Amino acid sequence: MSLPAKRVIALLLLWVASGAAAQAPADVSPHTATFISVDKDVKLEVLDWGGSGSPLVFLAGGGDTAHVFDRLALKFTQSHRVYGITRRGFGRSDKPAPSTENYSADRLGEDVLAVVQA
Repeated sequence: MSLPAKRVIALLLLWVASGAAAQAPADVSPHTATFISVDKDVKLEVLDWGGSGSPLVFLAGGGDTAHVFDRLALKFTQSHRVYGITRRGFGRSDKPAPSTENYSADRLGEDVLAVVQA
């Protein structure tokens, strides 16, 4: 192994050992997290930032979780009760087997309605 390759490996080992590799930041947003059953053996993580007024629900998409709204949600708590939903298959929500039945547009919409009704 050449000297530059050894240096690269050594730097990678130091980087991993230092804890710089993919650590999730601490969740310091003032919300509560609950899990709501939406289907047989499927619960979704729902965040509640509190607030007063009409409900406002943030729905994460694109592979994100409801935590993507941690800072934005706080801007609405003076006029709304603010919630965030992490869809099935992502984050701490349950991840049923990939199938048309488990991930159809209708099923995902029914999940949101089930959370709203709960």
